[in-house]
Amino acid sequence: MRLKSVYISEYKNLNGFTLDFSQDSFLEVFVGKNGSGKSNFIEALVEILRHIYEYDWGDNRHELYFNYTLRYEIDGTETTISFNAVQGQLKINEVERATVGQTPKPDNILIYYAGHNKSITAVLKQYEEKFSNRIQRADASESRPFIGVGSSYNELFLTVIMLLPDESPAKSFVMEKLGIDALEDSLKVNLKRPVYAQRPSSTRNFDIQSEEDKFWKLVGTSREFLDVLEDCPLPEDGRVRTEGYLASSDTYQMYYSLHEIRNRFNGYTSLEFFRAFDNLKTLGMLDSLSLTLKLANGREISSNMFSDGQFQAIYLFAISEIFKNANSVTLMDEPDSFLHPEWQAECSEQLQHISSEATASNHILMTTHSAVTLINSPHQRVRYFDLQQGTVRAYTLPKREAVRRLCSNVIKYTEQEQMLSVLNAIYIDKKPVLFTEGSTDPVILKAAWYKLYPTEEMPFIAFYAFTCSYINQLITDERIHNEMDGRPIFALFDFDEAYNQWHSLNGQEEERPISDGLIKKWSGGDAFAIMLPIPNNRIIQQQVFTDDTLTTHHKGRSSCAIEHIFYGVEGLDQYFNSEPVPGGRLIKFQGCKTTFAKEIVPTLASEHFETFRPVFEFIRQKCEESTVQSNAA
Repeated sequence: MRLKSVYISEYKNLNGFTLDFSQDSFLEVFVGKNGSGKSNFIEALVEILRHIYEYDWGDNRHELYFNYTLRYEIDGTETTISFNAVQGQLKINEVERATVGQTPKPDNILIYYAGHNKSITAVLKQYEEKFSNRIQRADASESRPFIGVGSSYNELFLTVIMLLPDESPAKSFVMEKLGIDALEDSLKVNLKRPVYAQRPSSTRNFDIQSEEDKFWKLVGTSREFLDVLEDCPLPEDGRVRTEGYLASSDTYQMYYSLHEIRNRFNGYTSLEFFRAFDNLKTLGMLDSLSLTLKLANGREISSNMFSDGQFQAIYLFAISEIFKNANSVTLMDEPDSFLHPEWQAECSEQLQHISSEATASNHILMTTHSAVTLINSPHQRVRYFDLQQGTVRAYTLPKREAVRRLCSNVIKYTEQEQMLSVLNAIYIDKKPVLFTEGSTDPVILKAAWYKLYPTEEMPFIAFYAFTCSYINQLITDERIHNEMDGRPIFALFDFDEAYNQWHSLNGQEEERPISDGLIKKWSGGDAFAIMLPIPNNRIIQQQVFTDDTLTTHHKGRSSCAIEHIFYGVEGLDQYFNSEPVPGGRLIKFQGCKTTFAKEIVPTLASEHFETFRPVFEFIRQKCEESTVQSNAA
């Protein structure tokens, strides 16, 4: 599924607006400052697609008051649909039509937005109300194509993914990202009185004991789905559970076996499971879904205990994988607006895990005005929205220029400038280089070196390199290796999600204690990727290691940054706080990292820097070896 082009005659500040979509990637990034027309473009596209889908609904047809032309391709077949609002004339492939009929259309329009766009919220609400009137007796093939996904879908998405076979890569990815080690064979489903049964014209009193009145007289495929679920009970385990219809709350509470669900619905895809549960949601009937999960630390939690922020780590991936068997368009209007910068930076990285099947069937359009999100984007060129004299224009710009415009030079970033800066430092100092992912890491490393080796000059340059993914690019870049003149290159990764980047480097791992800092030598040259050493502090060790032996770790689910090395030092309590997380608590740094690195760290006694010694000894040894080899040559 690929959108090809769109023309919009007049919608808000879009006048005579035409846009040709790129065909190079499944992800299209639209950039611009607030008020530049990005959100209006997404709104207009939603209006156009809704007009096409509802065109054959007779009196319930969605009215549109602007002209448009939309061109797209599905399974190799290109379709052009145009509409003249004044004449009320629809054309498909240049032929006048009274109906859309069997014209190929996207199976789903997935709209992921931060919730601040009231226009999109209103359009989706109107559509859902219309569709819920139809779905009580829906045919098996009728599930709503327009789906506004947000935090209310967290548990539904997780349930659908967990219903996949254990060997599913998508299931493994989600469990890894959320820190799930095991899954109890239990799904709790809560149902409430649906919208249709609350209307004045409906019969409010139901004989729940009657098979006909069960589930508030629900019929059609949604009733068939619930009836099959009834044949998937949990095995007897001695536990007492409140199940069935609860008259006091006018709700149903049921428990089902995941194993039995997979057996009874053998052959069901994740998309079919999603549509079955989503139909109940559309009716206003699905109150909640809940799984019981075991985390890596052995604690059991309910799936509703995950925060929205934790779900962000799998959201886009889950959407794409669930809908990979459908031709879909995903519209994301500034999904990063209210997110922490760490997630913004990882947004594009997350998309790279999506399978080739999903990228072939799903065209993702994302708007953003976040430079942090854009910096990690895989695109070298992006579509920039610009408002000039009341008219919106969209044109292609290099990513570095788009970032510069977004930030008005507040953030100065270009890959070329960064590379030139690295090469210049190497040329001047003629030393090995150690890349870090934190801007204050070089300051802390320099302080640590001279605390441990006060009479020795630091034999390397510590250099800030933005992100852990960019570090991997730098230590494998031939331009840098050519300038090193035989000197080694090092990179220091925090022991958290950055582990995944360290692990992905092609190379041979050194045999050494994990606490001393895991080290991997790149197979293509004299470059060493180093994981942050772990301090001898039980609380921080628990955030990295799986048990007291300190021999296995949580991989990318660990949480140890360079500041954690100083946790527990007397007088530094104000720089750390303990936050509740599923299964326990997490120590996080708080405050200004720059102030901490420049003003606090240098005042600490040398004994508090011993954690760095094993890494420094390794680096010093490699520096000395390169010097000997250079002199011998």
